[in-house]
Amino acid sequence: MTALAPDDRLYNALRQAQERHRLFPTAAGDTPHPVIVGVSGGADSVCLLHLLAGLARPWRLALHVAHLDHNVRPDSAEDAAFVRALAEGLGLPFYTRQLASKQIDEADNNLEAGLRQLRYAFFAEVAGTSDCQSDVQQPTIAVAHNADDQAETILMHVLRGSGLAGLAGMRPVSPLPNPTGPEPLRLVRPLLDVPRTQILQYLDDREIFWREDPSNREMRFARNWLRHQILPELRKLYPSLTPSLARLGAVMADESDRADRINAEAFQRLGQPSEPSATTDPPVRVVFNRDDFRGLDVATQRGVLRLAGDALGLLSEDMHYERTENLRLSLAGNDTPSALPLAGQIVWSADDSRFSLHQKAALAFQPDTPFLDDDWCSQHNSVNLPLDGEVAVANWRLTCRAVEVTELPTNWRKVNDPWQAWCDAGQVAGLLLTTPRRGQRFAPLGLAGRHKNVGDLFTDNKVPVELRAGWPLLVDGNSGEIVWLCGLRLGNKARIRPETKRVLHLQWSKEQGDFFVNTDEKEHR
Repeated sequence: MTALAPDDRLYNALRQAQERHRLFPTAAGDTPHPVIVGVSGGADSVCLLHLLAGLARPWRLALHVAHLDHNVRPDSAEDAAFVRALAEGLGLPFYTRQLASKQIDEADNNLEAGLRQLRYAFFAEVAGTSDCQSDVQQPTIAVAHNADDQAETILMHVLRGSGLAGLAGMRPVSPLPNPTGPEPLRLVRPLLDVPRTQILQYLDDREIFWREDPSNREMRFARNWLRHQILPELRKLYPSLTPSLARLGAVMADESDRADRINAEAFQRLGQPSEPSATTDPPVRVVFNRDDFRGLDVATQRGVLRLAGDALGLLSEDMHYERTENLRLSLAGNDTPSALPLAGQIVWSADDSRFSLHQKAALAFQPDTPFLDDDWCSQHNSVNLPLDGEVAVANWRLTCRAVEVTELPTNWRKVNDPWQAWCDAGQVAGLLLTTPRRGQRFAPLGLAGRHKNVGDLFTDNKVPVELRAGWPLLVDGNSGEIVWLCGLRLGNKARIRPETKRVLHLQWSKEQGDFFVNTDEKEHR
């Protein structure tokens, strides 16, 4: 391949795109940077491949040609053969795959979008092959969207009522999910500022052949209808329509980036994501102060709600405008629902001062008391609490310390802290931390040994219903009898008697930063 002349129009367009957007990183060491070029066989992708082949040596690029046979036309295999011959003629490695009928059927609800997703997934898979890997740099994937494609995309988004991100259209550089690593791949569009007329002129001038896809003329696809019916009529009124829409996209991209920064700052300032549970990667909830949320401007309110949904694993289409706006209006008002469905397994709850987007199985708000949630219960039926030891539960810690009765504080009966207790060590055969069972009964201190239903004790002490299933209690390791209904009542059998010789001091402490704080004295332990 002969290198392009410095004054070639498309060469200059790619050079400017590289300077402006850093499409291709500088090759590290002696290893050229690997680039997977998506080539359908159409004019745009054939032009891109020829241009990059001419730039490969000065830009130190190692090109790999990838073609996905969509298998939706009888002659699609001929497209694959054409691209294979093109790659071989340029001395470049070639990768292809034909889609199975099942994959096409699954994409048929929105064939165009479905095939695009499958195409990008194939390119990403090619990028993960050993031949395309570099020890120092991830491969870049290059596709051939041009300025006319950008104009069509932006106009389609206008017609659909898109927000800033949609009005920005396609980006010169965007992330692509990476099936082989945590860091996304880079998807670049070197021709995004180049009109289709220049691409066709380039190919005609050099007598470079390409394949025509008849489906590009089918009016059942919205983009084709827009391209062949609407845009030609609009250009009669507005000859500079394509560059005007491109400018709109560039301005909206900058505005979208600015809005994203403002939204992220507000989310960091207001949102309080909980830690992920042991069985799920996303957090179980995101909590906001309601007054702080109301103090945001309307656009930022929408932005932080979308970010909360994203943090909880919702897709962008889950937080579409209507759903986000309805939620925003409810939160800006006085609605106080409990676990109202939002999308998927995510619900929302609110009280007068705060609101939470949370997983359906999780509590709306982190309790101010120790709580053994579903995740804890799924891993443990019960946990042994060792003498002179401790058990950690989320941001709480339960400690047990055995002391002689003479070491009891003189005011131990008057300590005003429900989350610590003293019991007779001689009356306890080991302690197990667990949660209440349905219908469980208990003989609390003060009822002279009479039993009472645990549920009734919860009601008497106004324990919220949603906290009861995870309320911590300690039971005797041998008899299973409740020793301490934590935070509420000590068992009658475990009471300290005149003849008691050794005492167990039980205490829940809450984590504060790097410390656990006693609930009564607030001292660092």
